[in-house]
Amino acid sequence: MKLEISEQYLLLMVSALNDAIKFNERFLHSETIKDVSDYEEHLLCLENFQAWLEDEYKKLEKSNPDMMKYENIVRKI
Repeated sequence: MKLEISEQYLLLMVSALNDAIKFNERFLHSETIKDVSDYEEHLLCLENFQAWLEDEYKKLEKSNPDMMKYENIVRKI
């Protein structure tokens, strides 16, 4: 199965996923939750999805030179 998605929505997905990871990383280090194991597993799933999405995005970048560079959307801190 192949997913058809516009470039605009793809950029939004990459950005939203990156924001979700940053939020969850901060949440894990807060004193809000006592048992972090479920949240760590969720964060790991998000990070795995991000790695896959980055690979797929970079494949598209090669064939579409006008696309915004992945590194410009996701700035690693």
